[in-house]
Amino acid sequence: MKKSKILSDAKSIGMLTNQSAYGWKGDYHFRIIQKEYGLKKLFLPEHGLFAELQDQVSGSGLIYDLGETEVLNLYGDNEESLAPAEEVLSDLDTLIVDIRDVGARYYTFLTTALYAMQAADRLSKKGKSKPRILVSNAKNPAGSKVEGSPLQKKFSSFVGVEGTLHRHGLSAAGLLEYYKDKFKLDLELYRLDLYSKRSSEFLWVPPSPNIPAQTTCYVYTGLCLLEGTNLSEGRGTTRPFETFGAPYINDLDRSLLEKLQEKQKGIFRLRPLKFIPTFHKHAGKVCGGYQILLDKPKKFHSLLFGLLLLRTLKEFYPNQFEFLQGPYEFRSDLPAIQLLVGDQFLLDYLDGKRSYSEIQDYLEDTEKKWKKITKNYD
Repeated sequence: MKKSKILSDAKSIGMLTNQSAYGWKGDYHFRIIQKEYGLKKLFLPEHGLFAELQDQVSGSGLIYDLGETEVLNLYGDNEESLAPAEEVLSDLDTLIVDIRDVGARYYTFLTTALYAMQAADRLSKKGKSKPRILVSNAKNPAGSKVEGSPLQKKFSSFVGVEGTLHRHGLSAAGLLEYYKDKFKLDLELYRLDLYSKRSSEFLWVPPSPNIPAQTTCYVYTGLCLLEGTNLSEGRGTTRPFETFGAPYINDLDRSLLEKLQEKQKGIFRLRPLKFIPTFHKHAGKVCGGYQILLDKPKKFHSLLFGLLLLRTLKEFYPNQFEFLQGPYEFRSDLPAIQLLVGDQFLLDYLDGKRSYSEIQDYLEDTEKKWKKITKNYD
């Protein structure tokens, strides 16, 4: 690929990226930018540059030798660390956002990008110099399918931007363009052509340590809800989010298996198994559980399955299943499950106050509305 025309006049470049931005000219994209255009500042999201840190682990101690490029971590020890300070952006004329999203609002990378855009907008409103935003044309690995309902304001946090669906179905550039318009940000935002239109799961680079394969993106929207429970979401195994369970689950219980599979028959199957997480929840303990296998990935509704899974296990194991309490992604006033679900109607289902058919109809309606709202974004 020839040198980008849109970057030809850039004199002071910052870049929000990690190892998932790989393949342009056979190298990490930050190295290409650094070599061919100069890279003044490198901003790191959660998990670090090479996805070496686990979830909710501060990267404040990370050290990288990138020569004259300044490295700034945007996932530190407190909530203030999540956004760059205005003065950090004021000496940049260009900020490149080149990072893989997995298509779900809980995934924090594009929230980090939004926070950087909002910091740049504040500079603009103060009449100060601000960078233009260039967003790479990386595709959504989970595809254009949408799932869920808009996050209600009272549940907004680092793992949920107000108004965004659980599975948004947009590319990174599309979602950030939507945010620019929704929040009325006074910014110049352009797309940067770095990726081939052809894509392959065999060229997958994990954007974070627990998204080992592109197939993980298809189940993540529903199975990420397990983070708000005492169930293992498979961290500490080779297939996180595709493998899940707990020591108290009887994986040989056919009635449980049938209950979990009855709503989307022929679309997915659950393989009963036992596993021992090497770290995280239930580390070193034998867990009963399942691996989820998708027969028809494009038809699978991950969020509906995740909600059904939690309610069913709550009913089967009332004395053992628990929703976790305590701080989660810098908020301590609400439990993690509320921040993740982000919608009282769906939370009522988990509490047994609504039926599966009610939430199915509700989600069908909210998903149609989201598609209309975002039809000019992709």
